[in-house]
Amino acid sequence: MQIREVFDRKRFVFLDGGMGTQLQARGLQPGQKPELAALEMPEVLTAIHTDYANAGADILLANTFGANAKKLTGCGHTVEEVVSASIACARKAAETTGACVALDIGPLGELLVPAGTLAFEDAYNEFAQVIRAGAAAGADLVFLETMTDLYELKAAILAARENCDLPVFTSMSFESRGRTFTGCTVESYAVTAAGLGADAVGINCSL
Repeated sequence: MQIREVFDRKRFVFLDGGMGTQLQARGLQPGQKPELAALEMPEVLTAIHTDYANAGADILLANTFGANAKKLTGCGHTVEEVVSASIACARKAAETTGACVALDIGPLGELLVPAGTLAFEDAYNEFAQVIRAGAAAGADLVFLETMTDLYELKAAILAARENCDLPVFTSMSFESRGRTFTGCTVESYAVTAAGLGADAVGINCSL
């Protein structure tokens, strides 16, 4: 089922729940990269997705939150291999309920210039690689989540818009003062993300 069909037939759309905690509860060991679960423990990962689908999730987030070149350095697998395997596990679980599968993308883990050392173009290319892999693997939408830097989110949205034709969902994390870690307000986020073409804006992992 395509994401627009979900919204056409439902007033409320439910996403799944935590992935890292579920992987730990089902055997992920300290030091193991959770992003490699689709390659190292695919049955477990698929079972987690299946449980969420059976519980009523309309959207299953693939286990790709940190599946970017920076975080996968030295693991022996390419971004494309990890993303493809992760999408496949979620897709298999979605077969029984018709849930949509989202390519889940989190922050790169490095601040962009001028706050950090990562160039905007390099961030864009990192996101674009993941997005192209996710689209090729059959994701129904792109979910850019738990962002704290509006500049990084801009790079991610542009990468999504220019490298696939999938719906783009976004969410940022805000502290108790109403701003992200890097100082972005809720209003600035909403206006900027919508202006860049995000199909949905939201808040997660916040105080």
